Amino acid sequence: MAITVNILLEQRSLNLSLAVEGDKETLDMPISWVHFSESPDPTPYLEGGEVLLTTGLVMPKDQPDEIHRSFASRLIDAGVRGIGFGIGVQHDSIPQWLVYQCEATGLALFSVPLKTPFIAISKTIARGISDDTHQNFARMYSNQQRLMRSVKSLDPVSTIVSRLAELIGGWVALLNPVGSIISSSHHVLPVEVGALGDALAFSVLGEAKFTVAKGYDIAIFHVASPTKQTLGYLVAGRKGEKGTIDHPLVAEAASLLSLAVNGTADSNRSLNHLRSTMTRLCLEGESQSVRRFADDVWSGLPVQPLVALRIIGQQDALEDAGRLFEPFRRTVAKNDNRVVFGIVDGDMWAIVSQSNAAMWTQQLTRTGRLTVGQSSGVTWIDMPRARHEAYQAGAEALTSGKALVQYGSGEGGATLEGVVEPSLMRAFADLKLAPIANLIFDLSTGPHTKAGKPRQAGTAKTSESQIAKVDSGTQVRAIDVLWAWLQSRGRAEEAARMAGMHRHTLTKYLGVIGKELGVDLNDPGTTAELWYACRFSRFGSTLK
Repeated sequence: MAITVNILLEQRSLNLSLAVEGDKETLDMPISWVHFSESPDPTPYLEGGEVLLTTGLVMPKDQPDEIHRSFASRLIDAGVRGIGFGIGVQHDSIPQWLVYQCEATGLALFSVPLKTPFIAISKTIARGISDDTHQNFARMYSNQQRLMRSVKSLDPVSTIVSRLAELIGGWVALLNPVGSIISSSHHVLPVEVGALGDALAFSVLGEAKFTVAKGYDIAIFHVASPTKQTLGYLVAGRKGEKGTIDHPLVAEAASLLSLAVNGTADSNRSLNHLRSTMTRLCLEGESQSVRRFADDVWSGLPVQPLVALRIIGQQDALEDAGRLFEPFRRTVAKNDNRVVFGIVDGDMWAIVSQSNAAMWTQQLTRTGRLTVGQSSGVTWIDMPRARHEAYQAGAEALTSGKALVQYGSGEGGATLEGVVEPSLMRAFADLKLAPIANLIFDLSTGPHTKAGKPRQAGTAKTSESQIAKVDSGTQVRAIDVLWAWLQSRGRAEEAARMAGMHRHTLTKYLGVIGKELGVDLNDPGTTAELWYACRFSRFGSTLK
């Protein structure tokens, strides 16, 4: 226990007498040092927390002079714990004006008899500070040993968290990389960790942040693995002002957690393989074959109706997603958000209750490191359809740059260009239109190329700039004719007006185009492919 004014007064060998009690809280605050001074203003030589000893050598007896008028107030502002006034040297008793000042300001004041040397008070305070320092070291060592023993328990993570809360006299929570609680010392925390906001954003490995919220001194440590991978965040709080909490002890707990969490990696590898295999079975509609093992692997199956989530990202981001879903070691509340999850074909797949889907997707996309495709609602037996929908929605999300696409939400997930990589679409279009890329029709003489012969598939192509050099008055490109007809949905009159020719001429040219392409233009499937080809081909059309 640190030495205080109350403890100092209890030392019978010193024969100290309390003249002004002052602030009761101050009497029990630790004394940092003792200072002897006869200066009318000793505050420049103080750091706060001291006991000031004086004989009042320059103090007036009856009334304070100008410089002593605010003597006690200056000492209070400097953080002095109390004044020890030595009597019998300059004054036979403590000046009454000093007593009044101490009573008005709440500063403790005690008398020191002549037979008690100031050095005896100094030694007593020094011994108290030394004893307190030794006790702090002993306590710190004991606390560290208790924390280290927690690593050997069956559940080291939960044990470290609960033991740290006990040692600091507060509460502790371990968060996963996306900020969700995975272990906590209390079922209900006095501070909502989600409201800490920017305090959970770390840019330096192993960084620590300190803040105050709702009257709690809070320390937040970034928990990282030896391989510099973010494992989560340790949040500890204790009632009091900033600096109340034992920061070194929290720091050590963060280091132990980094070892405890990372140390389970090898044992989790087999579990992850098992989860991947069982997740694949669920996605294929075989949930019945894994149901008996679900409690051990995922802490149970989610409640129908369900949605499938295809989660796409780098390996470290997918690992973070896995820790987000991790059901074990949860002590905050019963796990009502059960998730089937595992890595399948390079992506993280998760099956969740439709009612909880928004909560999960919000957490998954919060950091911007993951892309999510979400299926519509299904039952277990319809899971193959959900897998197909989630896969398509994920492809659309990658193409569009969106963090989340829900299948059937009207965001373009059902369009061909939404699920086909753009370069593949352009390659398809160029190959499809290659036979007519250089085909030009003369409105007076009929179809021909610049060389005077119809272009055959497989011959050399002219450059894009050469293709564009067509006399708009007498010549028209075959691609323009085809695009006009496709845009008019096969209506010859409308297409002829758009291309600037008679409908009979248009019909004759379409016959040539169909022959060159080797397709039947009356086939709906063919016209659909040609529409996409004209839209995406680098050969382009001047009628777009």
